[in-house]
Amino acid sequence: MNAPALKHVSATLLALGLMSAAASGAIAADFKDRKIKFAYPVTQDNPVGVAIDKYAEIVSQRTGGKIKVTGYGNAQLGNEIQSMSSAQGGIVEMTVVSTAGAAGNVKELAIFDLPFIFQRPEEADAVIDSEVGQSLLDKFEQKNLIGLCYLDYGFRQVTNSKHPIKRLEDFRDLKIRTLQNRVYIDIFKTLGATPLPLPYPETYTALETKAIDGQESSYLVTQSSSYQDIQKYLTETRHVYLPAVVLASKKFWDRLSNDEKDVLRGACKEVVTFHRDYSRKMETEVVAKLEKAGMQFNKIEPAEQQRMIKATEPVIARFKPELGEDLVNKTLSIIEQSRKANPKP
Repeated sequence: MNAPALKHVSATLLALGLMSAAASGAIAADFKDRKIKFAYPVTQDNPVGVAIDKYAEIVSQRTGGKIKVTGYGNAQLGNEIQSMSSAQGGIVEMTVVSTAGAAGNVKELAIFDLPFIFQRPEEADAVIDSEVGQSLLDKFEQKNLIGLCYLDYGFRQVTNSKHPIKRLEDFRDLKIRTLQNRVYIDIFKTLGATPLPLPYPETYTALETKAIDGQESSYLVTQSSSYQDIQKYLTETRHVYLPAVVLASKKFWDRLSNDEKDVLRGACKEVVTFHRDYSRKMETEVVAKLEKAGMQFNKIEPAEQQRMIKATEPVIARFKPELGEDLVNKTLSIIEQSRKANPKP
């Protein structure tokens, strides 16, 4: 090879080497070594806990192990309200909070708390995946939080230690633990029960000591919380469908590169699909497990369900002005469109 040609090859190899080094440097700069504490209130084997483990796996893979997400379940870092406050203060980097709990910061999230508006999970998915769902996530930035995506706890049911709930009148005189949320309290007052708002971690002891008669939660939370050990009756009320928002601390978020933000957002969206498939498959199996554990399970007859729906209509009317008529109407329209597109078999 003559000297000019050799010189050209050397220059080319040098340029490629510099490009490679620059690229390696860019990757190192874009993904710094970071540790993320991810707080959540339920057990690790609950689908929400499983989804957070999946999230940690995806983030680690996409950042070459540089960003490490560690889940802290069982309210180790505080109940929902406390962990959300910790995220606002930058004490924890991420948390997941039910929409009922997060409505303390974004009041419009109470749209999901309205009684009996959803018949199937797909109708809630349609709202969450719409511009309505995204617009509610966007509101968190004003509260020093970043809304990334939604998980969910599914339809809520009622357990108690006194008697089966078969009629509207069976709610009367039952002391029921509810979420710390005004709409939930109003729903159970309207049904005739005595609602007692308690943080989730305090519920088991209150049930065990008979300070309260029952609680309302999803089948999966009932099982993972071991309520079947201390509650006899399980009634499928399906009074509310409860999503949950995945939130990042804005103080933490503002320190991230754009590439890091893209990874955390993208992983969250991917986990949504995983979580829906996983949790709904589990839910089809959990009632049998609860019955096997000794719970007496019953569904409510359609005519009685309609009585309950009718009884709680004033709750929707009371909160509609506060939430915004446009938001409520738009949400109900999305639900109706979903119902028409996917009629029950």
